[in-house]
Amino acid sequence: MASVEDRVAGLLDKHLGISDRAMLDASVGELGVNSVDAVNFLKTVNQEFGVDISAEDAAGFGRLRDLINHLGG
Repeated sequence: MASVEDRVAGLLDKHLGISDRAMLDASVGELGVNSVDAVNFLKTVNQEFGVDISAEDAAGFGRLRDLINHLGG
């Protein structure tokens, strides 16, 4: 099975068109995505990992790496 990091990177590429793995250390603002895309990405992550992270909780993650760590990566 792919690592959490690999799975999140794959979702980032597939759903937001961001394939640069260095962006895993970026904030959502640095990714240049709008709030609708960010919420949709979070919904996709929730489905993929079987979790229920709210938008409010996700806002507390400074970087995508923090989300990966929260998911067990």
